[in-house]
Amino acid sequence: MGHTLDSIAKELGLSKTTVSRAISGKGRISEETRQKVNDYIKKINYRPSAVARSLAANRTFNVGLVVPADSALGEMPYFQTLMTGVCERAMDYDYDVLILLADNDGISPLKHAVQNRKIDAVIVSRCERDSKVINFLKESNIPYIVVGNPMDDDVLYVDHDNRGAAARMIETLIDRGIHRMALIGGGENINVTHSRLQGFRDGFKNKGLKVDESLIFLNMHKSARMDSVLRQVISEGAECIVCMDDMLCNSALNCLHNDGISVPEDVKLCSFYDSNLLSTSKPAITSLYFDAKKLGAECLEMLMRNLDGESVTNVIVTDFNIQMRDSTT
Repeated sequence: MGHTLDSIAKELGLSKTTVSRAISGKGRISEETRQKVNDYIKKINYRPSAVARSLAANRTFNVGLVVPADSALGEMPYFQTLMTGVCERAMDYDYDVLILLADNDGISPLKHAVQNRKIDAVIVSRCERDSKVINFLKESNIPYIVVGNPMDDDVLYVDHDNRGAAARMIETLIDRGIHRMALIGGGENINVTHSRLQGFRDGFKNKGLKVDESLIFLNMHKSARMDSVLRQVISEGAECIVCMDDMLCNSALNCLHNDGISVPEDVKLCSFYDSNLLSTSKPAITSLYFDAKKLGAECLEMLMRNLDGESVTNVIVTDFNIQMRDSTT
């Protein structure tokens, strides 16, 4: 037989209202009574229904995770890993995660979830410039946090040290005698593109060298120019092709193989992001490793603290590893 508030109240000789207050933690009751109720419900393994719990706490116990609707298949390993970190940590708070597809091309699912009060807070998994998602959330009076630096002092965020890590990788390559590098980058509307671009430039500057700006190519994610761009940079003497993420790197490697260009014998290749998309590449690709799962957990943790009224500040996760592999030997 299932336990109810009525049956618990009857068993303990208390009113239903008193039991409800003890379980929710709200309302004026003695600490002795609160402890008596909590000890009993723990003994009988009682869990209030989701509806009753939500009504008592005035929360949905759902958090929204905004994922860009235009994510290509190659980008998904990052978002999947981030999502795992968010979901696992959410379980610790007895929260569920609602996945919302929204970006600068459309935010209808996010609007629906917020306006219909289906979620208590929001995590934005990708930071775009002049973001419709962030602009909407600013006006919505709902707690939210952004993955990536939004370049906005009014927006709470958690980010990897993409700039510092990219600079360190370039310095490492320069220390190994590689001085002429081409950069293949993603969309200029994505903030992480600019962080990694600055890191690329920082690496050269830190070593007293100048970047050849003519060898930098952005907006290459949906570009049909990959093959021609690679031929161009190789003809101009690039010793190494640096890609901003694993999707671009995988595409570049396929183009090089199709053109009969050998890595690393003819040109070296590396990526500013490492995921399972590159795990079977031949040769093994030198990459930066970030723990996206840990980042997701950090986001959820900070969001819950913010939701509970705690003072929180932006976090830059500085943990990363440079995975030196065969593609740059």
